[in-house]
This record gives sequence, structure tokens and C-alpha cells, in this order.
Amino acid sequence: MNYISFRLLFICIFLPPILYIFSIQILEQYLQNTRARDFHNIIIQDYEAVYNGKHRIEEEINTNVARYFEKDTLRKFGVITKIMVSTKQGKLLYPYSYEEGDLFFSKEGTFDNESNELFNYVKTAERNFQILNDGLTLSVDVRLKHNSWLTNSIMIVYLFSSILILYWYYKRRYNELAAIRENEQRRIDLLSQQLRESEISLDELSKKEEDYVSKIQNLKNDKGDLESGIAQLEDEIEIQKKKSSEIDEFLDEMERLEEEASTHRALKEEKEREIAQLREEIDQLRRLEKHGAKRRKKDTESATKRFTVLYKNVLFHRKAIEGYLFLTQDFQLKAEEIIQRLDADDPSVDVKRKLFTKKGKLPILEVIFSYSGRIYFKKRDDTKIEIVAIGTKNTQDHDIKFIEGIS
Repeated sequence: MNYISFRLLFICIFLPPILYIFSIQILEQYLQNTRARDFHNIIIQDYEAVYNGKHRIEEEINTNVARYFEKDTLRKFGVITKIMVSTKQGKLLYPYSYEEGDLFFSKEGTFDNESNELFNYVKTAERNFQILNDGLTLSVDVRLKHNSWLTNSIMIVYLFSSILILYWYYKRRYNELAAIRENEQRRIDLLSQQLRESEISLDELSKKEEDYVSKIQNLKNDKGDLESGIAQLEDEIEIQKKKSSEIDEFLDEMERLEEEASTHRALKEEKEREIAQLREEIDQLRRLEKHGAKRRKKDTESATKRFTVLYKNVLFHRKAIEGYLFLTQDFQLKAEEIIQRLDADDPSVDVKRKLFTKKGKLPILEVIFSYSGRIYFKKRDDTKIEIVAIGTKNTQDHDIKFIEGIS
């Protein structure tokens, strides 16, 4: 696969803003809970002064809240905190606004000089005590300002994480494609080497055949000469016996050479068939390389769907599908004939031998088709047949190594 998954691309595009929204909400809720606890602890600090009536409770709350905000470093990063303190009856204590009849105080918590003369400590103390006795209502609202240092940093972290995920996925896919191409090139090189070796062997067999034919012709000529010599030397018994013995030896030699020539002809025909098959496999590999990984995946999925519909009692390993696609058209037809018989549980299927995996579980059975074709399968506990690999005599070593390594 030389493309990026649409699902991953969709997630990497839409997940950062979604995570950003949820993160802002969670962070706002966390800061709101944290600051609510802080304000509960700091709104009233000098209880002695409040109970003695030295200043009103509004002044104490405003002074403590203002001091808290002066030390608040998160305001620079876009954290907006709104606080409201009121009595149980709903009278607003913070933020405090001056009303007629109230005492005026500054932000530093000092009273106006003209109001000091009218200050009634006892009345103020009673009022403060009554408010504290009834209880205070504290409301804290925390919001994160958008396009601030904090919110922008959160968004940047999620965006860079998404980019890193895309880069990692692209790198992994690129390495997988490179490994697949390298394996296919090695396989083509191996088949090419086998083809060259087979052609060299075929040339040697052709030379030997010519030598044997020449020897047979010479022996036939010798046979004619000996037969004419026998006709001429019929009167000489001893010479006739000697010539007869030589003729028998030459006849035996001629028969032996004819048998060897016949054997070499059969070997030559076998090598020619193997060379033709290797050439077809190399052509098919080159066509598959030309079409690319996308076409191979499409062919694999198409073959898997077709086999699943046609053969209900047979399961196919991915290795088997790939091996089937590497076969020539004639070999594919022969292989599918065997698969159809396995699906029907035909007892006439001839098993050549049994192979075992390294972990020694179910044995793998080998079936031969079209002389050099190979099908490897095993019988599962659920009575179904699982085809592990499909190949030829040329891929036999590679297929057996794969079978020995499966669990």
C-alpha cells in the first residue's frame, strides 16, 4: 500500500479540534473547582477584625480577593476568573457596589475619613456576625480566553501530535512497500538464476544426446560390417564364434546406449517443461510488479471473495491466495480442480506426504498436481479444510520454510 488510510487522515484532521474543545472544558472545570476551594479558604482571613467590627465583611472579602488576583499568574495566559459572593438573602458582597446608607471604602480596604466619624463598631460587628452565621454563597466562573498563550499551546500540541502520527504512518507504509519490492526482486533474481542453470543443463543434455546418437549410428555401421563379415567367414568356425561374440557385445552396448539416449530424451523434455514454466512465472512476476501493490491487493481480495463463495468447506491462508495468483492460467485451473475435490471431501485425493510445523500441531498434507504443482493443507478440528500454501516445485523450499514457521 503506497497511500495513506482515509480513516487515519480523517481522524488526524478532526480529532485535534475535538480534543481541543474537550481539553478546554475539562481545564476550565478543573480550574473552577480548584479556585472555588481557594476562594473558600481566603475570602475571610482576619476573623478577629470582622467579629470586632473594625471593618465590614465586604471590605474583608474585596481586600482578600484583590490580593489573590494580584498574585494570580494564570491571568497572563488567558485564564479569566469571575467570582461573586453574596449572603443567603441574596445581598451582593463581592463585587461590592456602594449604595445609599453603606460605608464607603477604597480598594486598599481604608474607609473614607468623613465616614469614620459615623462608624459604629457594635452595629458593624453584629451585622458581620449575622452574615457569617447565616452563611455565604460563593459562585466562581472560570473561562479560558481563546487565542491566548494557554489555549494556543494546547492546540499546537494536538496539531503536532497529529502531524507526528501521520508521519509515522507514512514512514511505516513506505518501509513495508520497500520490503515487498525487495522480496519480489530477490524472487525474480532467484527464478532467473534457476532459468539460466536449467538452460545450461539443457545444453549439456543436448550435447550428450548428439554424442549418443553418433555412437548409435557408428554401432549400426559396425553391426552392418560385422554381419557382412560373418557371411564371408561362415567357413571359419572359430572366427565365426569370435565375431558372434563381438556382435553380441556390440548389440548389448547399442541397447545400453539406446536406453541412455531414451532416458536423456525424457530428462530433456522435463527440463524444457520446467524452463517454460519458469519463463511463464517470471513473466507473471514482472506483470505483477508492473501493476504494483494496489493491483495485487485487488486480485487477492477478488480471489478470496470468489473462493469464499464457491468453497464453503475450505479456508484459505493469505499465503495460499498469493501463491495461487503467481501460478500460470493452466496451473490455476489444475489447482482449482484439487480445491474443488477437497471442498467435496473426495477420498480419491492423493496425499503425497505429511509435513509438521515446528510447534508440532496439526500435520500439513501435500498434494501434487500437473507434475510440479503443490498444494499444502491441513484438516481443522471443525472438520473444515485450511489451505496453507499453493506453489510449484520451484517454490517448494520457500513454501516448506513458511509451513515450518507457522503456529
